[in-house]
Amino acid sequence: MAKSRRTAREAVLRALYQLDVLDVRADALEVLREVEDGMALDAEQRPYAEEMITGIKAIRSDLDREIASRIADYDWDRVAVIDRNVLRIAAYELLHIPWLAPAVTINEAVEIAKKYSTAESGRFVNGVLGRMARESGKADWRSTDAESEPEQVQREPEDAVVVEEVDESSPEAADARRWGWKLRSEG
Repeated sequence: MAKSRRTAREAVLRALYQLDVLDVRADALEVLREVEDGMALDAEQRPYAEEMITGIKAIRSDLDREIASRIADYDWDRVAVIDRNVLRIAAYELLHIPWLAPAVTINEAVEIAKKYSTAESGRFVNGVLGRMARESGKADWRSTDAESEPEQVQREPEDAVVVEEVDESSPEAADARRWGWKLRSEG
């Protein structure tokens, strides 16, 4: 069975939060190691978390521009710190990890946003990332795109992805079905 990367994502979220709130100039890997001391990151999750934190820190301003361009009528600086960092993690996965299914990225981001922020954050994150996925090179992602996935990290099962409740006739519902996502109303 594939191991989930959620714990790795949560460790990265905690480290990014610390970097945002305390000191953006701190060494990202050092901050990650501090936060993962209290978490159960295993040998498969640690390299993924390290790749994520270093990658996000290196291109943070580019990620912020990409995300902010998809938030209509709202100032990026006013987005809650947790939500900003959940979006950074997911945007990095969408734009820079080609072997990872966009459905998995979005579902994980929504669940983490709801866990660490609010239920409304989950909807907000879902909307922003849905737009980003549609406009990215992953809009027509297929499992065959996963061939370049590193061997040491296993893919998460795509059939576990669930999208927030949406109007059955909405464009989001059509996209969800096209990508193989399950809508809550479909059982």
